Amino acid sequence: MKVRSFAEYLLAIFLILGMVSWKTSTPKIFLVGDSISIYYGPYLKTFLEGQVELEQKAIETLQGRTFSRNGGDSRRVLDYLKAKLIQPGFHPDYLLLNCGLHDIGRDTIRHDLQVPLDTYRKNLNSIFSLIQAKKIKIIWVTTTPVVDSIHNSRTKVKQRYSKDLEEYNQAAAVVCKRYHVRVIDLHDFTRTLGPDAYLDNVHYKEEIRPQQAAYIAGSLRIILDENASK
Repeated sequence: MKVRSFAEYLLAIFLILGMVSWKTSTPKIFLVGDSISIYYGPYLKTFLEGQVELEQKAIETLQGRTFSRNGGDSRRVLDYLKAKLIQPGFHPDYLLLNCGLHDIGRDTIRHDLQVPLDTYRKNLNSIFSLIQAKKIKIIWVTTTPVVDSIHNSRTKVKQRYSKDLEEYNQAAAVVCKRYHVRVIDLHDFTRTLGPDAYLDNVHYKEEIRPQQAAYIAGSLRIILDENASK
């Protein structure tokens, strides 16, 4: 109960702060992320209605390749953005972006990472350079927590470990700093919700998703307001 109360208090603070001096320019934001974002995305769109034009990655066939709603690992995100950014008329003001949860997946037999850390860094550098070359601002969302005992006891398909996640989030933070990218720390916020927040190995219960969306919405409002004031 204490964790839930703290989380709700934090949400209220972000939403209130986010509404201070809010501008009405209706920026366009395109959301690309893993399955966590698929679940909180509809709530985020509702919270930002009338203030932000939010579009979420959908199933698309681009250059003969079909991409799912799930952004997947950093390789797939890079491939998708290479195809998406050349589409006529696609030019959002911001890209709200995350990848990492799929990258840290380990094969259950050889224990290999799906995307090694050095490759993850290179992919993020390529992604950020590609997006900024199109004059689109990036807002990065940190990858949500993994609890080893919960994840690896509930699925036999792929293993994930919090130690790997910490290294990948740290690597992303370094790349964000290099490209002057603002960060929304969904990882630390979600961690305050505790282990009971999980629906399965990595996804969250229905009541958790609007809380994640509200946290992101409040953070976005602060970032957009600051940029509008420059």
